[in-house]
Amino acid sequence: MKIPLFKCARPSVQQGFTLTELLVVILMIAVLATLAFLGTRRVRDMADKANSIRNLAQLQVANASYAADHNGRCVPIRANDSSGTPTRWFQNRDFLANLIGGFVDASGEQSESIPLGMLDPKVVRGKKSLSNRIYSSYGMNDTTLQLGGEPDLNSAHNMNQVADASRTMIFATATDFRVTYNSRYKWDFKNPNDSKTAAGDLAYRHGDKVLAVYFDGHVGEMSKGDFEAIDTRGGKNNAFWKP
Repeated sequence: MKIPLFKCARPSVQQGFTLTELLVVILMIAVLATLAFLGTRRVRDMADKANSIRNLAQLQVANASYAADHNGRCVPIRANDSSGTPTRWFQNRDFLANLIGGFVDASGEQSESIPLGMLDPKVVRGKKSLSNRIYSSYGMNDTTLQLGGEPDLNSAHNMNQVADASRTMIFATATDFRVTYNSRYKWDFKNPNDSKTAAGDLAYRHGDKVLAVYFDGHVGEMSKGDFEAIDTRGGKNNAFWKP
């Protein structure tokens, strides 16, 4: 009987990825990385907006508390204190006490230092000049709140006399301590990261929109188109600007 002969099996040769396969893998990794980046950025933008909304609401709560102690008058944008020293709303000691509590500085005076958590996160992250100051994050409506005559504690608007509290802005995202009607379009939409502190500018930081808190305490958002619509409905005499 013949014994069958068996040939030894040759070990299989492992072939590497082809160039096409490598390109596909690289492309897939790039797509996944891009999606992860966009998702992370979107989540961060949503968190920034939520924090800024909270801060604006807190500003108006502090303002309402201030008004309750000052015969209904808002914190003045500009005023001379008891010693005759000119101060702005973010330097007013009574307002600051309502906003950040009774924190005192090394001299024992009411602190003017605002915690970073109460600033616009996008401004803080940008680390531009004065980004650690609240007036680079938020500004106060200066259209009619500054009444005529010598600026003092009585030159601020009376909250009890606001005709339409749900439509009149009091604080908004800005590049200065005040916001004015004439500076509503000065924000650099093409280069928002290059926009620096400028007198009276509204800041369209969050999805190309301005965040604003109203006298009744609610926070809304305004696009450039929204302001253009306001221009057709009274402009600076519209309820948005004029209490």
